[in-house]
Amino acid sequence: MTNSVQVTVPATATNLGPGFDCLGIAVNLCNEVILQTAGGFRSSGEPNVCVTVSGLGEKSLTTGRGNLVVRAAERVFTQARHVPDRLTVRLINRIPLCSGMGSSAAAIVGGLVGANELCRRPLKPHQLLALAAEMDGHPDNAAPALLGGFTISVVGEDGAIRVLQPRVRRDLICVFCVPDKMLPTTRARRALPKSYRRADVVFSLSRTAMLTALLQGGSTGLLKMAMEDRLHQPYRAKLVPGMMEAVAAAVKAGALGACLSGSGPTVLGFVDHHGSPDQVGAAAEKAFAAEGVRAETFVLSISSSGARARYR
Repeated sequence: MTNSVQVTVPATATNLGPGFDCLGIAVNLCNEVILQTAGGFRSSGEPNVCVTVSGLGEKSLTTGRGNLVVRAAERVFTQARHVPDRLTVRLINRIPLCSGMGSSAAAIVGGLVGANELCRRPLKPHQLLALAAEMDGHPDNAAPALLGGFTISVVGEDGAIRVLQPRVRRDLICVFCVPDKMLPTTRARRALPKSYRRADVVFSLSRTAMLTALLQGGSTGLLKMAMEDRLHQPYRAKLVPGMMEAVAAAVKAGALGACLSGSGPTVLGFVDHHGSPDQVGAAAEKAFAAEGVRAETFVLSISSSGARARYR
């Protein structure tokens, strides 16, 4: 049995405007999670853990048992009843933290997939997804991080998660404008109301249906309308100055549509071959700067690949 595995996990963008907690895409910016076991194995208990972090979060992420990758890996080891004596974890992080680009989901999925490989895959993909969604709070980031592409996640009455993966159009470029202010998902969640007006729900439902169709093909001229939302973006706008101004600026600069990526504060704009990703990113950065917020632009493509493991 191999004792070392490297997992590549993509960043993700969710909601995409109106698709609250159900729509997501994977993009080609990835973290690397390297797990190595040593010593023997036992059916229960906890491994001795050593964690090193390079890249983003190098000085801020915990290197103890509380690290998300370790916590996820231990869930698999415990469930498989195959706990190593020692676990060494090396993280190479490129996904911005607390940005709305799925850094937590990437850590969780990396730990789950890596440990599952080391245990000879006792858990099936749907079981890994269920664990990832439980740990992350919902499946919208976990599904594209694990499976790749464009995902529609639906939680059944029985609690089981069903995921559809429609083919997504290939001409879309993703422009992420990432402010230097972190926005933890828990804080973004607290900003949401406990109830909604029926008109607002219908507003977002209709646009979710339109967006799902347009991401598979059709008139890109409707993307701006399709990415409008009344369920979460208006309430989160006050959390980071310049967010909605950056959305408007991205569209004015040529984005086909724009929205918050996940719970924010990152702004995501879609561009095709007629537009300029650099101009869209620069316009969004300028809008944030007008509110005293620095930002950085990432130009990425939608990735068909989810988490990938290779033995070392």
